[in-house]
Amino acid sequence: MEAFLDQFFAEQLAEEHVAGAAVAVVKDGRLLFARGYGYADLDRRTPVVADQTIFGIGSTSKLFIWTAVMQLAEQGRLDLDADVNTYLDFQIPATYPQPITLRHLMSHTAGFEDRGGLFAHSPAELAPLGAYLAHNIPARVQPPGVVSAYSNYGAALAGYIVERVAGVPFEQYAEEQIFAPLEMRRTTLRQPVPEALAPALSTGYRYENGGFRAVPAAYLRAGPTGASHATATDMAHFMIAHLQGGRYGAARILEDDTAQLMQHRLFAHDPRVNGMAYGFAEVTLNQQRVLKHNGVYPGSFNSILALLPEHGVGIYASYNSNGVFSHGENLLRAFVDHYYPADAAAPAPIPEARQVAEQLAGSYRSTRMFETTFPKALALFPGNYADIRVTPGPDGIVLTEGLGPQPLRWVVVAPRVLRLAGGELDSYGDLVFGADERGEVTALYVQNNPYRAYVRVPWYESARFATLLLAGCLAVFASAVIGWPIAALVRRRRPQARAADPAARMTWWLAGGAAALELAFLPGMLLTFEEAVNFGASPGLMAALALPVAAGALMLVSLAAAARGWRSGRWGLAARAHYGLVLLATIGYTWWLHSWNLLGARI
Repeated sequence: MEAFLDQFFAEQLAEEHVAGAAVAVVKDGRLLFARGYGYADLDRRTPVVADQTIFGIGSTSKLFIWTAVMQLAEQGRLDLDADVNTYLDFQIPATYPQPITLRHLMSHTAGFEDRGGLFAHSPAELAPLGAYLAHNIPARVQPPGVVSAYSNYGAALAGYIVERVAGVPFEQYAEEQIFAPLEMRRTTLRQPVPEALAPALSTGYRYENGGFRAVPAAYLRAGPTGASHATATDMAHFMIAHLQGGRYGAARILEDDTAQLMQHRLFAHDPRVNGMAYGFAEVTLNQQRVLKHNGVYPGSFNSILALLPEHGVGIYASYNSNGVFSHGENLLRAFVDHYYPADAAAPAPIPEARQVAEQLAGSYRSTRMFETTFPKALALFPGNYADIRVTPGPDGIVLTEGLGPQPLRWVVVAPRVLRLAGGELDSYGDLVFGADERGEVTALYVQNNPYRAYVRVPWYESARFATLLLAGCLAVFASAVIGWPIAALVRRRRPQARAADPAARMTWWLAGGAAALELAFLPGMLLTFEEAVNFGASPGLMAALALPVAAGALMLVSLAAAARGWRSGRWGLAARAHYGLVLLATIGYTWWLHSWNLLGARI
């Protein structure tokens, strides 16, 4: 194992531009291997030490929430099937007849939309957990128990319920009931990290423009969901407890039956795909069942914890660079390939593959989505929220875009089931499509991503159509901003040029100004968008969102001037057509902005 992991991390740190990492592997109740690689502080050349260096673990912290919930449930202090409002000092709106329960929160099936602004720049910006949750309730967009959609808010709600029932802050509960019995002495949920642990805290880095840049610390508004900092060996103790029926040495944090229950499936979209256990995500790699959780901090730390219960094996790794899931996923894939290899035969298509491929074609949008706020536009970009586009290819092959960094080729191996072409082992598993009672395809499920489904959207709601519409509108606006001043200059230089009609001049100024504001909106949003999604609306974002509103007002005023100009008879056909085109582009752009929650302050 030492040789394998040493070689893997030497290559990974170089190829994936990681400053430092730590790994721990456990088997049959003991620590099998732990080591640090690279640097915790590049400037000081401080090496990573597995049992000393503390990394932010991000959302892997949620496993502490689910463990705490199950502790209180086995004590009879929590009912997993009770309405969560029973335990709260504020109320989740009754949008649907069915109440939300702790089982829904644990399986991410409560039906909440996603919520941005999770992070703060300083501890002074943090409110008490209950106050934050009460003032930031996301819209309920699905009935509970119907579809999964990973929810930080839902997990935070469970953490707050633990606080309410236990009578102490969640970080204190975790220290007393999880960290202390498991001898996790270098793990904390407190923000900032306590002074006693701070010297061992790694710096977070982002690799860009050929070098590493230190990333300022970020603080979680919903602390239990991702504020943990830990060493790799501390997390090894936690894995051992979950693999050994809740026991670590002489200590026990869960009864054996409870620990086993947490590893059972709680929800799945379809019997043919993996589902959610009690807080863990199921995946299948090389025919091995894996229970895992990942975590990231914006631009820096990321982690993965994975259990192979049938083998008594667990692997945990944390990285201090880039804030991406791929580092940990690449490790897990390599680990399983090395120790549990499997052959994958090239899949054979079914005879009706062409017809099935045509039925599956379309765009599919993640159920983890910002339905009512401005980050909905994340679906337009590559990444975690991107639409998946399915198109028929040659010879019954199906192509997907948006699932990974590159387009992927799939074979139809069963009705509404795709398998990656070529026979290579992959981390996605099969793609399974759901249908309604009429047989119409309505959803896409990725076998190894139980945190979400993908719902089929009409062509006019797809990211592809939105991108084409945006490009067309921007081209028209650019033609006005560039073309009208040039046309005016040419007219002035003509001999015996006729003075421009005042109404026309006013129209061009107003409509041209509107077009300029519409053009300015896009770079304004791009400059402020990522920061606003992570840390909440900023003055820069609000200024950018105001530009289209101001542009619309200018365009409305220009209509009155245009009406006078048209009645004067001094507008030529080309001028009328160009102004009409700008007006249509403004209408189309306004609809585009509205559909992506970018019209006004929808924060």
